[in-house]
Amino acid sequence: DAICASSLCVEGACAESKQSIGESCILDNDCSNNKCGFDAFSSDASGVCCERDYYSMFTFSTDGWPTTDIRKFCQDRPIGTLCGVTDAICASSACVEGACAEAKRSIGESCTFDNSCSTNKCGYNSYSTDASAVCCERDY
Repeated sequence: DAICASSLCVEGACAESKQSIGESCILDNDCSNNKCGFDAFSSDASGVCCERDYYSMFTFSTDGWPTTDIRKFCQDRPIGTLCGVTDAICASSACVEGACAEAKRSIGESCTFDNSCSTNKCGYNSYSTDASAVCCERDY
């Protein structure tokens, strides 16, 4: 910021003003509210100035991220936004099967992740080769 005549540096270049909510960013300093985060849980997601706050979490290169690192994700994201398995990203506080949903799945409904279930338990409904994964009432 100090080398710019306007005293503002946004996305690595001198600027007249900081970015507004929803506009692209690279660093917190690019935003008028100092809150820059990914708009979804995806390595293809863009950095945007978050409406409210962001959630910091560790992401792994084995999950498609370019490096294993701590990243920031805008919170209060709408239904359908990619969220990994992180409820804190969703306005509904319900990340189900990798996307923000209205609510967690109920006992007996299909699942892939523990986090998708209201009980936080996803397991096979029987001990057979054709068993299905469902939200469980209690421990596996």
